[in-house]
Amino acid sequence: QLFTMIEVVDTFLDFLVRYPVLPALFFVYCSACAVPIVILLIAVQKCALHRNCRYLITFWCISLLGELSNVVLLNAENLVNEKGYIPRGIIDPPLRPYFLIFHSTFYASGSCFEMLIAFERILSTREPHVYHVSGVYWALLVPLTISVYCLGTYIGYTIYIVGNHISGLMIYNAIDISTLVINTFGIRYCKARYESLYGKASLNARYQVSEAYDMACAMHPVYFVSFLLKVFGMIIAYTYILLMPYFNTEIYALMDAGYFLAHSFNCAFSSVFLMFLHKPIRKSVLTLLGSKRL
Repeated sequence: QLFTMIEVVDTFLDFLVRYPVLPALFFVYCSACAVPIVILLIAVQKCALHRNCRYLITFWCISLLGELSNVVLLNAENLVNEKGYIPRGIIDPPLRPYFLIFHSTFYASGSCFEMLIAFERILSTREPHVYHVSGVYWALLVPLTISVYCLGTYIGYTIYIVGNHISGLMIYNAIDISTLVINTFGIRYCKARYESLYGKASLNARYQVSEAYDMACAMHPVYFVSFLLKVFGMIIAYTYILLMPYFNTEIYALMDAGYFLAHSFNCAFSSVFLMFLHKPIRKSVLTLLGSKRL
């Protein structure tokens, strides 16, 4: 039976080498995953959110779309690969490591924006009456945006060019865990702030704290399930890196496909879940789609 399974896997891999099944699959799959992100991106612009929060969610969506676009580019490169329609490793095809750097850019920046959204919700409750009427914090947000994209690019360079795979993956893990911890604290903090302000503060102040609490609560299950999906992808990444000498080049293609299928699904899932869980965004989506139900 073991030999039969090996033969089946080898036959399947040979089929993937000869025919552009994986590139076609990812083109369709990533296009479908991009639809809810685009809807969320448009809906957020029309939603009653503070402009700082809107800014961060907007760039979070841009990073998610960047991840999907990068997956498409990786598979487009496989279409012109002389060795077949599947990748043979991190550095095969030759341009693959450079495309993977951009995967890191968008993956890490997306995770950082999730963390910044959680932190911004906490910040918005410190002086809610002032924050509610304030504009976009351009002097802070623009440098932060540049920094997170640079961080993602640096992590990608560390993993795919320098070859420090474990160090880079551990930075990913630290960012994702920090997001969960900060948002968990944010939910409790925002709830405590709202209760302490009840009947004592202005309507604007209470509204700002309530908005912060609602967003933190809506994002928490998004972060949690997203974290589990990212863990699945990380297990594949760690497995390949630690056992790299024992895998043939064709097996890498299957692990690579599993990794990017998980991350692409996470992009779509995160946007759908936020649209469903956050009431103002859900209303904005319903208005955008001209529907009464979601």
